[in-house]
Order: sequence, then C-alpha cells, then structure tokens
Amino acid sequence: MRDLWRNAGAYIALLVVTLLFAVLTPEFRQPSNLLNVLDQSVRIGIVAVGMTAIIITGGIDLSVGSIAALAPFLAASYMASHGGAHAQPLALALIGFLITAAVGAGCGAVTGLIITKAYLPPFIATLGMMSIVRGLAYILSKGTGINEGIPPAYTITGQSLLSIRTGTSTAIVTWAVVLMAVVFIVGHLVLSRSKVGRAIYAIGGNETAARLSGLNVDRIKLGVYLVGGVLAALSGLVESASVGVAAPQAGSDLELDAIAAVVIGGTSLSGGRGNLAGTFAGVLLMRLIRNGLNLVNVDSNWQRVAIGTIIMAAVGFDEIQKRRKLKT
Repeated sequence: MRDLWRNAGAYIALLVVTLLFAVLTPEFRQPSNLLNVLDQSVRIGIVAVGMTAIIITGGIDLSVGSIAALAPFLAASYMASHGGAHAQPLALALIGFLITAAVGAGCGAVTGLIITKAYLPPFIATLGMMSIVRGLAYILSKGTGINEGIPPAYTITGQSLLSIRTGTSTAIVTWAVVLMAVVFIVGHLVLSRSKVGRAIYAIGGNETAARLSGLNVDRIKLGVYLVGGVLAALSGLVESASVGVAAPQAGSDLELDAIAAVVIGGTSLSGGRGNLAGTFAGVLLMRLIRNGLNLVNVDSNWQRVAIGTIIMAAVGFDEIQKRRKLKT
C-alpha cells in the first residue's frame, strides 16, 4: 500500500490541481488550452525520461540544458552553411538530425566517462559540463541565434499534426507530442521489461552488490548518461523548432525543471526507485500549475515559489517514507 500510494501521489495531485484551476478559470478547461499544456510539456518530458534513468542509478545530470542549446545550434550552423541552391533539403535535414544526436551523445559520453573513470561525483561532473557546454554554445554562436537556412523537415516537431476545432478556438497537436509519447513508451519498456532496466535499478539500489553480482556498472552508467545527452539534444531540437531559432540561450532552467518533474513523480534522489509513469505525471503537474497560475495572473516569481514548495514537499514525503520503511 505504501508503494501504491507513492506511485499514485503525483496523479492525485494532478487531479486536484486540474479540478482547482478548472473551477477558478473557465479558460483553463478549454481543450485548446489543455492541448497547449501537453505541447509545452514536451521540452521537459523528453529530458525527464533520461533524467529518471540517471537518478535511478543514484546520479544526476545538470548539463542537459546546456546540451539542449549546443546540439541544435551546431546542427543549424552546418545546415545554414551548406544549404545552397544545389542542396537537397531532406538530406540536409537528416544530416542535421544526426549532428544533433551525435553532439548530445558525445556530451553524455564525456560526462559518463568522467564519472566512471575519473571518479568524480555526478553532481560535480555534470555541474562542470553544464558550464563548459554552455560556454561553448556562446563562444561558437557569438551570442546570436540562427533562424535562416534551416530545412522545414528539421523543424517537423514544431509543425501541426492535427487541428481540432472547438467552438471559437482551434486546438493543435504537434509532432513533438508524438515524439514525447514514443520516448516515454520506449523508456518504460526498457526500464520495466529489459535486463538493462533491471540492472539500472540494481545499481541504484546497491552499486557494490551490483558489481559483485557481475554487472558491468561502468558500462551501464556510461550508457545512461549517453542516452540522457541524446534526449537533451532532442529536447533542444523541439524548442528550436517551436520558436524558429537555434539560440545559445535555449534550455534555460531545463535541468531544474526535469529534476523537479522526476522527483515530484516519485523517483528517489538516493536511487533504486522510480518509474516513468510517475515522471509523466510530474511533468504534466508542473506545466498545469504554471499554466493555471498564468491564467489567474499570478506573478512569475510566485510561480517559482510554488514549484519550489512542491519539490520540497515531494522530497520530504520520500524521506518520511524511507524512514518508516527502515523502522519496519
């Protein structure tokens, strides 16, 4: 019952928040607004999938926001410089996708190697990477973004998949939502139905025991951070596609939002416990709270206070549960 309550807590909070704002403001319950919330959740949601696996292993990654800025910018820079009259837009977009994923994978792999081979704590290693990658993004971009010369196929995630007419408004579902759904489904299958998933939980539960049982802990950790880097790069691609520019300022506060969503969803910061169903609820809860507070004209600074309070409450609840479990 304790585990059931922990997993259901985020969904209960999600239901309460939804009902509260639906009563406070009629605009909140409009289908167009709710679909807009879902679309806005993609940026955090994709990163949160990788962050969930990382935190389950007992780690953390503060560099995802910086990766979300650097990877799409390098891809956009290449496409803009090679998009001449003879360039094939689809082939150029495919190269852009590969560059985006490769940069994310490279940054994640470097982080994983620093943690597993140089034995730096994940917090310090990723804090350093956050500063390095963000600095490179500003140096290479000279502080300016790229909004020309990018093939439309590269920005497909920002394009409309389905339009639903509801009264006087039109609700739009973008391809980005489909991408988030695929990432969550694949992530859930890996964590809950594969040997790799069981190994990730085992490492977070007791790394020493996992090593003694024959698991290649370093390789699994490296893989987790590599995938986290790729997902951060995809999140940056989604943001670039939605705003129409690849800028070094992208991914601001993305790491904090992703960590908050994962923790609110019931994943323990000490590792070994968590799931993507809870993370998805945490992502939606954060976006619904911000959307609802915007609609009732609450100052953005008070929104930060609200999110911070929720994070502290979620972590506090987790600590209380752990203490009770130890006593029993």
